[in-house]
Amino acid sequence: MDWASELAGRFERGFSPTPHVLRTVGREAEYPVVHPDGTAADISVLWPHLAASGRFREQREGDLLVALEGDELTFTAEVGRGTIELIVGPRDDLLQIKADIERGMEAMLAAADAEGLWILGYGVQPVTPASVALMTPKQRYGVLHQVLGDAWLWFTATSADQVHAAVSRDEVVAATNVANLLAPVTVALTANSAIMNGEPVGVCSAREATMGAIHAEGSRHGMVARPSADLADWIGNTFDLHFLMERTNGDNKPHEGSFAQWLQAHHTVSVDDAFAAWLHHDHYIWNSARPRSAHGTVEMRAPCQQPWREHMAASALGVAMLQAHRSIGAFLERELGANPWPAMRQWHPQAVREGLASDEPVPGLIRGVLDRCAEGLLARGRGEEVLLDPLFDRLQQRCNPAQRSVRVFEEEGLAGFLRHVRVR
Repeated sequence: MDWASELAGRFERGFSPTPHVLRTVGREAEYPVVHPDGTAADISVLWPHLAASGRFREQREGDLLVALEGDELTFTAEVGRGTIELIVGPRDDLLQIKADIERGMEAMLAAADAEGLWILGYGVQPVTPASVALMTPKQRYGVLHQVLGDAWLWFTATSADQVHAAVSRDEVVAATNVANLLAPVTVALTANSAIMNGEPVGVCSAREATMGAIHAEGSRHGMVARPSADLADWIGNTFDLHFLMERTNGDNKPHEGSFAQWLQAHHTVSVDDAFAAWLHHDHYIWNSARPRSAHGTVEMRAPCQQPWREHMAASALGVAMLQAHRSIGAFLERELGANPWPAMRQWHPQAVREGLASDEPVPGLIRGVLDRCAEGLLARGRGEEVLLDPLFDRLQQRCNPAQRSVRVFEEEGLAGFLRHVRVR
């Protein structure tokens, strides 16, 4: 059986068969919660306060409260005990997302204030190192730690800012390709994790630098190695990756081999069961951009959490890149040749290290991308293009949030840096 084609047929059903008149959007925003000295807090103390702020349905894993789900906002625990995630969407536009995120943040700040804690607009725990003690005790996290080793613990410290935008079947592959190709642009503009363990670590995006080293075979993390020809190619490219854990009777158990080996051992399995297993496999492949059949979207994963005063910048960038993927793809081919992937992949690690101080493959490349992003949002007719203004400012100053944070740290020390990134 051609499993890649069979699974691709199931996967594409999640995407609209017709073009979207207006792409819906959603956001998953993670935030470090800390004591005033910057050490990680335990977000479980926030649950009673948040539950009192609205009507929520509790989600539990055994006795562990892991989320408060509302009709418009969801608060959820992340891998790290010191990280809380605020989920909003789908919505018609980014300004609706902005209003809902700000309403959710008001509730989180009230809860944090009641416990004497701070919430940070930042991409990583700034003081407390990743550790087993920092890991939320969900069953699957324990399995992932068992399978991946201590490198997995990095996820206990990270805080990402992920946005989804709806795509149709005829564009999902092209949009995903362009979004992954743009990973160094995204990182250069939005990196915000340069300080860990209480000091600068020498890279702008510690998230990208560290995640890329976790079970890194086959571009499991970050920017993929090449574009996909179609959905069967995208899915088939995951088959040789380690299938980290399989789900049996409600429990996650470590798996020793690749997904291809699982298919070989279960060659009589139904397409439905194989698809369910592959979705579980795919959930633990963390590319910079990835299509999500369950939502009919492409998810953008490269940004760190942003400074609060510019908290919609990464979301606006991600939606704009997907909205304008055709014009951006044509622009990159015009500037870098018919195959722009080698140049962009070569730039990616430099962007991770140096942010907007890195050398673009050709002068003006980031500006050209941003101009097309602005045109894409303007064409949506929702007034969202203003949310890109901070990115144009960062580019003009050649200084992203990580670079800015290091300057503050050098001038004002850790205490000044914490004040700088605190959400107010």
